[in-house]
Amino acid sequence: MYPNYQHIIIIILCIVLIVPKANAYSYAVDAGDPPGIQMASSWSCAKSEGFNRAIIQCYSEYCAQGGGISSTCLGNYQNAINGGYKYIDLYFFPCTGVAYNCKSPQTQVNDLVTFVNQNKMLVQTIWIDFEIDNTLSCSQNWSQDKESNLALAKQFTEAAKATSLNWGIYSTYGQWITLFGDEQAVVDSSFKIWYANYQTPPQQNYDDWNSTAFGGFITPSGKQYTEYNGQCGTYDLNIFTFSTGAPE
Repeated sequence: MYPNYQHIIIIILCIVLIVPKANAYSYAVDAGDPPGIQMASSWSCAKSEGFNRAIIQCYSEYCAQGGGISSTCLGNYQNAINGGYKYIDLYFFPCTGVAYNCKSPQTQVNDLVTFVNQNKMLVQTIWIDFEIDNTLSCSQNWSQDKESNLALAKQFTEAAKATSLNWGIYSTYGQWITLFGDEQAVVDSSFKIWYANYQTPPQQNYDDWNSTAFGGFITPSGKQYTEYNGQCGTYDLNIFTFSTGAPE
Protein backbone atom coordinates (compact mmCIF):
# COMPACT_ATOMS: atom_id res chain seq x y z
CA MET A 1 0.00 0.00 0.00
CA TYR A 2 2.47 2.56 -1.09
CA PRO A 3 1.29 6.18 -0.99
CA ASN A 4 2.94 7.11 -4.32
CA TYR A 5 0.59 4.91 -6.36
CA GLN A 6 -0.98 7.15 -8.96
CA HIS A 7 -4.25 5.35 -9.22
CA ILE A 8 -7.07 3.99 -7.18
CA ILE A 9 -5.86 0.99 -5.30
CA ILE A 10 -8.88 -1.29 -5.12
CA ILE A 11 -8.39 -4.63 -3.46
CA ILE A 12 -10.66 -6.92 -5.46
CA LEU A 13 -11.01 -10.52 -6.49
CA CYS A 14 -11.99 -10.79 -10.16
CA ILE A 15 -13.80 -13.98 -11.15
CA VAL A 16 -11.77 -14.11 -14.37
CA LEU A 17 -8.55 -14.32 -12.39
CA ILE A 18 -9.50 -16.26 -9.27
CA VAL A 19 -12.93 -17.61 -8.40
CA PRO A 20 -13.97 -16.85 -4.79
CA LYS A 21 -14.30 -20.04 -2.81
CA ALA A 22 -16.44 -20.97 0.17
CA ASN A 23 -13.71 -20.56 2.77
CA ALA A 24 -12.88 -18.53 5.86
CA TYR A 25 -11.86 -15.44 3.88
CA SER A 26 -13.54 -12.16 3.06
CA TYR A 27 -12.42 -9.73 0.35
CA ALA A 28 -11.85 -5.97 0.31
CA VAL A 29 -11.43 -2.80 -1.75
CA ASP A 30 -8.86 -0.13 -0.90
CA ALA A 31 -8.67 3.51 -2.02
CA GLY A 32 -5.43 5.39 -1.40
CA ASP A 33 -4.44 9.05 -1.50
CA PRO A 34 -3.54 9.98 -4.24
CA PRO A 35 -5.17 9.60 -6.80
CA GLY A 36 -8.32 11.30 -5.55
CA ILE A 37 -11.92 10.79 -4.58
CA GLN A 38 -13.43 7.70 -6.19
CA MET A 39 -16.98 7.84 -7.46
CA ALA A 40 -19.74 5.83 -5.82
CA SER A 41 -20.07 3.89 -9.07
CA SER A 42 -16.49 2.60 -8.68
CA TRP A 43 -17.24 1.37 -5.18
CA SER A 44 -20.52 -0.12 -6.34
CA CYS A 45 -18.74 -1.93 -9.17
CA ALA A 46 -16.45 -3.70 -6.72
CA LYS A 47 -19.27 -4.32 -4.25
CA SER A 48 -21.33 -6.01 -6.95
CA GLU A 49 -18.51 -8.52 -7.44
CA GLY A 50 -18.84 -9.64 -3.83
CA PHE A 51 -16.15 -7.53 -2.19
CA ASN A 52 -17.74 -6.34 0.99
CA ARG A 53 -14.89 -4.62 2.82
CA ALA A 54 -13.67 -1.09 2.00
CA ILE A 55 -10.37 0.28 3.27
CA ILE A 56 -9.77 4.01 2.86
CA GLN A 57 -6.62 6.02 3.48
CA CYS A 58 -7.62 8.69 5.98
CA TYR A 59 -4.30 10.03 7.26
CA SER A 60 -1.23 10.87 5.19
CA GLU A 61 2.35 11.67 6.10
CA TYR A 62 2.16 15.05 4.26
CA CYS A 63 5.73 15.74 5.34
CA ALA A 64 5.61 19.47 4.59
CA GLN A 65 2.70 19.75 7.02
CA GLY A 66 3.88 17.30 9.65
CA GLY A 67 1.06 14.87 8.83
CA GLY A 68 -2.63 15.44 8.26
CA ILE A 69 -6.04 14.09 7.33
CA SER A 70 -6.04 12.74 3.77
CA SER A 71 -7.83 15.16 1.47
CA THR A 72 -9.73 12.29 -0.13
CA CYS A 73 -10.80 10.50 3.05
CA LEU A 74 -14.27 11.86 3.70
CA GLY A 75 -15.27 11.89 0.04
CA ASN A 76 -14.18 8.29 -0.41
CA TYR A 77 -15.92 7.28 2.80
CA GLN A 78 -19.20 8.88 1.73
CA ASN A 79 -18.99 7.40 -1.75
CA ALA A 80 -18.21 3.95 -0.36
CA ILE A 81 -21.34 4.22 1.78
CA ASN A 82 -23.33 5.29 -1.27
CA GLY A 83 -21.78 2.40 -3.19
CA GLY A 84 -23.26 -0.06 -0.70
CA TYR A 85 -20.48 -0.59 1.83
CA LYS A 86 -21.32 -1.21 5.48
CA TYR A 87 -17.93 -2.52 6.63
CA ILE A 88 -15.28 0.18 6.31
CA ASP A 89 -11.72 0.30 7.62
CA LEU A 90 -9.29 3.21 7.48
CA TYR A 91 -5.54 3.23 7.18
CA PHE A 92 -3.20 5.67 8.81
CA PHE A 93 0.11 6.55 7.13
CA PRO A 94 1.88 8.65 9.80
CA CYS A 95 4.48 11.36 9.42
CA THR A 96 7.69 9.92 10.88
CA GLY A 97 10.51 11.65 9.04
CA VAL A 98 13.53 12.86 10.94
CA ALA A 99 14.04 15.54 8.28
CA TYR A 100 10.52 16.89 8.73
CA ASN A 101 8.73 18.72 11.50
CA CYS A 102 6.25 15.93 12.16
CA LYS A 103 3.50 16.34 14.70
CA SER A 104 3.86 14.10 17.73
CA PRO A 105 2.43 10.56 17.47
CA GLN A 106 -0.18 11.49 20.08
CA THR A 107 -1.28 14.55 18.08
CA GLN A 108 -1.47 12.63 14.80
CA VAL A 109 -3.54 9.84 16.34
CA ASN A 110 -5.81 12.31 18.13
CA ASP A 111 -6.32 14.34 14.94
CA LEU A 112 -7.54 11.24 13.13
CA VAL A 113 -9.78 10.11 15.98
CA THR A 114 -11.29 13.60 16.25
CA PHE A 115 -11.94 13.65 12.50
CA VAL A 116 -13.64 10.25 12.64
CA ASN A 117 -15.83 11.27 15.57
CA GLN A 118 -16.74 14.71 14.23
CA ASN A 119 -17.87 13.21 10.94
CA LYS A 120 -19.71 10.34 12.66
CA MET A 121 -17.78 7.79 10.62
CA LEU A 122 -18.62 4.16 11.39
CA VAL A 123 -15.20 2.51 11.29
CA GLN A 124 -14.29 -1.08 12.13
CA THR A 125 -10.47 -1.02 12.19
CA ILE A 126 -7.78 1.61 11.61
CA TRP A 127 -4.55 0.15 10.23
CA ILE A 128 -1.27 1.91 11.09
CA ASP A 129 0.95 1.68 8.01
CA PHE A 130 4.60 1.08 8.91
CA GLU A 131 6.62 1.34 5.71
CA ILE A 132 9.07 3.60 3.90
CA ASP A 133 7.80 6.29 1.54
CA ASN A 134 10.02 6.42 -1.54
CA THR A 135 8.43 9.52 -3.08
CA LEU A 136 10.68 12.54 -3.51
CA SER A 137 8.29 14.75 -1.55
CA CYS A 138 8.70 12.62 1.56
CA SER A 139 11.85 10.58 1.12
CA GLN A 140 13.74 9.32 4.15
CA ASN A 141 10.55 9.37 6.18
CA TRP A 142 12.17 7.05 8.75
CA SER A 143 15.49 7.30 10.57
CA GLN A 144 18.47 5.09 9.79
CA ASP A 145 18.56 4.32 13.52
CA LYS A 146 16.52 1.13 13.99
CA GLU A 147 16.14 1.56 17.74
CA SER A 148 14.79 5.08 17.26
CA ASN A 149 12.33 3.77 14.69
CA LEU A 150 11.13 1.07 17.06
CA ALA A 151 10.67 3.56 19.87
CA LEU A 152 8.73 5.90 17.57
CA ALA A 153 6.49 3.10 16.29
CA LYS A 154 5.68 2.17 19.88
CA GLN A 155 4.63 5.76 20.55
CA PHE A 156 2.06 5.45 17.76
CA THR A 157 0.67 2.16 19.02
CA GLU A 158 0.52 3.42 22.60
CA ALA A 159 -1.36 6.52 21.47
CA ALA A 160 -3.72 4.34 19.43
CA LYS A 161 -4.43 2.00 22.35
CA ALA A 162 -5.48 4.97 24.47
CA THR A 163 -8.42 5.65 22.13
CA SER A 164 -11.77 3.89 21.98
CA LEU A 165 -11.26 2.70 18.39
CA ASN A 166 -9.96 -0.63 17.07
CA TRP A 167 -6.48 -0.64 15.55
CA GLY A 168 -4.21 -2.93 13.56
CA ILE A 169 -0.83 -2.74 11.81
CA TYR A 170 -0.03 -3.00 8.09
CA SER A 171 3.52 -3.84 6.96
CA THR A 172 5.67 -6.40 5.18
CA TYR A 173 8.49 -8.72 6.21
CA GLY A 174 11.02 -6.69 4.24
CA GLN A 175 9.80 -3.32 5.44
CA TRP A 176 9.83 -4.52 9.05
CA ILE A 177 13.48 -5.54 8.85
CA THR A 178 14.43 -2.31 7.06
CA LEU A 179 12.69 -0.15 9.65
CA PHE A 180 13.39 -2.06 12.85
CA GLY A 181 16.47 -4.14 12.03
CA ASP A 182 15.10 -7.61 12.77
CA GLU A 183 11.96 -9.56 11.93
CA GLN A 184 11.74 -10.43 15.62
CA ALA A 185 11.56 -6.78 16.68
CA VAL A 186 8.24 -6.24 18.47
CA VAL A 187 6.25 -3.00 18.33
CA ASP A 188 3.05 -4.40 19.85
CA SER A 189 2.03 -7.96 19.00
CA SER A 190 -1.39 -7.47 20.57
CA PHE A 191 -2.42 -5.57 17.43
CA LYS A 192 -3.94 -7.34 14.44
CA ILE A 193 -1.52 -7.68 11.52
CA TRP A 194 -2.34 -7.16 7.83
CA TYR A 195 0.73 -7.99 5.76
CA ALA A 196 1.76 -7.94 2.11
CA ASN A 197 3.62 -10.69 0.28
CA TYR A 198 3.58 -10.85 -3.51
CA GLN A 199 4.41 -14.40 -4.60
CA THR A 200 4.66 -16.01 -8.04
CA PRO A 201 2.12 -17.33 -8.68
CA PRO A 202 -0.03 -15.31 -6.25
CA GLN A 203 -1.12 -17.27 -3.19
CA GLN A 204 -4.59 -16.63 -1.85
CA ASN A 205 -3.82 -18.06 1.58
CA TYR A 206 -1.59 -17.65 4.63
CA ASP A 207 0.64 -20.64 3.90
CA ASP A 208 3.64 -18.30 3.61
CA TRP A 209 3.20 -16.78 7.06
CA ASN A 210 5.39 -19.26 8.95
CA SER A 211 8.36 -18.37 6.72
CA THR A 212 7.68 -14.62 6.58
CA ALA A 213 6.32 -13.92 10.07
CA PHE A 214 7.55 -10.81 11.83
CA GLY A 215 6.88 -8.52 14.77
CA GLY A 216 5.90 -11.24 17.21
CA PHE A 217 2.51 -11.63 15.52
CA ILE A 218 1.18 -15.18 15.73
CA THR A 219 -1.74 -15.28 13.30
CA PRO A 220 -2.36 -12.78 10.48
CA SER A 221 -5.71 -11.08 10.01
CA GLY A 222 -5.20 -10.12 6.38
CA LYS A 223 -2.85 -10.50 3.43
CA GLN A 224 -2.24 -8.39 0.34
CA TYR A 225 -0.96 -10.77 -2.32
CA THR A 226 -1.00 -9.35 -5.86
CA GLU A 227 -1.98 -6.52 -8.19
CA TYR A 228 -4.65 -6.71 -10.87
CA ASN A 229 -6.01 -4.41 -13.59
CA GLY A 230 -9.73 -4.88 -14.28
CA GLN A 231 -12.97 -3.29 -15.37
CA CYS A 232 -13.47 -1.40 -12.09
CA GLY A 233 -9.93 -0.03 -11.90
CA THR A 234 -6.40 -1.03 -10.87
CA TYR A 235 -6.42 -3.34 -7.92
CA ASP A 236 -4.47 -4.90 -5.10
CA LEU A 237 -5.94 -8.25 -4.06
CA ASN A 238 -6.31 -9.17 -0.40
CA ILE A 239 -7.78 -11.81 1.79
CA PHE A 240 -9.03 -11.26 5.33
CA THR A 241 -10.19 -13.75 7.90
CA PHE A 242 -13.78 -13.66 9.04
CA SER A 243 -12.56 -12.96 12.57
CA THR A 244 -11.52 -9.48 11.42
CA GLY A 245 -14.91 -8.82 9.94
CA ALA A 246 -17.14 -10.61 7.47
CA PRO A 247 -19.87 -8.11 6.70
CA GLU A 248 -22.94 -8.94 4.70
